[in-house]
Amino acid sequence: MSEDTKLIQLLRKMGHDMRVPLNTIISTGEMLLGGAYDPLTPKQDKAVTRMQRNNMRLLAILDDFVSYVKADAGELDLNPKPFDLRAQMTSWCAPLRSAAEEKGLALHIEISADVPATITADEALVKRIVQALLWNAVSYTAKGEIHVTVEWTTAPEYFIRIKDTGSGITSAHLPQIFEPFWRGEQRPQMPTANAGLGLPLALALAKLMGGTVTLQETSPSGSTFCAKLSKPRTTEPLPPLEQAAKTEPDGSKLP
Repeated sequence: MSEDTKLIQLLRKMGHDMRVPLNTIISTGEMLLGGAYDPLTPKQDKAVTRMQRNNMRLLAILDDFVSYVKADAGELDLNPKPFDLRAQMTSWCAPLRSAAEEKGLALHIEISADVPATITADEALVKRIVQALLWNAVSYTAKGEIHVTVEWTTAPEYFIRIKDTGSGITSAHLPQIFEPFWRGEQRPQMPTANAGLGLPLALALAKLMGGTVTLQETSPSGSTFCAKLSKPRTTEPLPPLEQAAKTEPDGSKLP
């Protein structure tokens, strides 16, 4: 048995053993907030809410770490199935839109008219890549806007780009940005679930699907990360161009 296999088995057991008490704590917190043990005072409600938020964050860190190690070792199973990438992009970006608006950031989505109506790929993994890159952008952007674009060309890959208006990444830090748990000197303006795992996880998942994630450009006025994913098999023909116009997350057409 290889060392990687032993590590995966250890992490799988550790993940299970840690999830059980964590889920128990989260369930108990939900019962407290729901008044199962008598109504809470405002101070108690605030404390339990904070506890719940950090419990969920810890669970997300655990899930991301286990997923990262398994994907990096090629031990994460792919589950390709047909789905509507255009529609799902709107859904995936919804929680990030709320987080961005809380910081006064605008979030824009632009989807190429050539994206097929349905593609076959591992929907869950594509979602995690998109959300990991978006959380990174929202967390490190103090003001301005974030652009998400999906580009479908004649190339054998399609591209998902996340462009922000943050302060950029210094050249000294470029070799480290995809290292697990590395977060740089600039602290995020909001707590994230990834704890320095977002970019490494996105890269590992993309590689597992035959793609990659790169920092396309960075400057003091912002950065652009690009997920390049192998084109999956299409299961439906392209819709008419007039029906596949670029859209905003609410489904309205861009001018």
